[in-house]
Amino acid sequence: MQRKSIALTGKAQAECQCEEFQFDAAELKANEAIIKTSMSLISAGTELSRVYAIKQGFSYPVYPGYSAIGTILAKGQDLTHLNVGDRVFYSGPHASINRFSHVGTTQGDKIMKIDDRLSDKQACLIPLGLIAMNVITACDGKLTDTAAVYGLGTIGILTALLLKQSGFRVLALDPVASRCEEARALGLEEVFSCSPQEQVEKVKQLTQGRGSDISVDASGISPAVVNAILGTAKHGQVILLGSPRASYSCDITPVLNAIHMKMLNVKGAFNALNPFPVTDGLRRNVLRDFETVERLILNDVFDAEKLISHVIKPDQIMEAYHGLMYKKEDWHCVVIDWKEAD
Repeated sequence: MQRKSIALTGKAQAECQCEEFQFDAAELKANEAIIKTSMSLISAGTELSRVYAIKQGFSYPVYPGYSAIGTILAKGQDLTHLNVGDRVFYSGPHASINRFSHVGTTQGDKIMKIDDRLSDKQACLIPLGLIAMNVITACDGKLTDTAAVYGLGTIGILTALLLKQSGFRVLALDPVASRCEEARALGLEEVFSCSPQEQVEKVKQLTQGRGSDISVDASGISPAVVNAILGTAKHGQVILLGSPRASYSCDITPVLNAIHMKMLNVKGAFNALNPFPVTDGLRRNVLRDFETVERLILNDVFDAEKLISHVIKPDQIMEAYHGLMYKKEDWHCVVIDWKEAD
């Protein structure tokens, strides 16, 4: 059979490649499966940093992707939690079919059965929901707290929705007006389209000059991290959900003074370090988080139809990357449809 896959071959160069793919189920390793992909989600922050060489220290070619939905065609003997024919989420690259290993450890690759009630589009949101959940578990908030979310990409919107669901007053900020419109359409009330230079003052205006009790950078952009710190109230919390990749220079002294003088608690929130299996004494694990995000999607807390702006074919990949990078008003969250890729 033919296998199509996405490859980043150079700066601003991405293509859909085609090759012959054969497998013998009897030769699979015990933790391997053959998975026919139906849909995969583009992780804008991670993938754009490679497409446009924003991130340093890597080389081409790169085979991107870590959020795919598919059906198991064959499996190894150790995958007792799965059956041939199961619809699954797996953290594999963008491709029409993959030979993939389930490691099932904290930072290992995973194959997980999904709820049959979820559509492919809905299921693609699961890993982004898992990332957003890190904020809820990282923050030590009270119902009286105000939380400010800087950056309303898909993860930022999911984070703001979770904070609202948890009872916080949520201030959502982004310089892109269309993202703010999308956030309002999804149920966020206090949404503000303002430039990075205006964000700290806006948050203080809305909190009687105090600043927010909890500030979340969901953008992965260094100036937004600075704003989050400067816009946080005394004894507040700053949670770094994004992962800055581009070089950035500023006078760091006011930032350090703000952390020190306001006694701020600055935390990183990175779900790759969460435990995978259910462990006695630990309430947090990937399996439990996975089920929670599925429930949030099924209960329409996360609305895939509104969050996903484009469904593309594999050969439209460079158009999608260009849109996500340079046309943020229109391109927000993109999935690749592999169902007709054979």
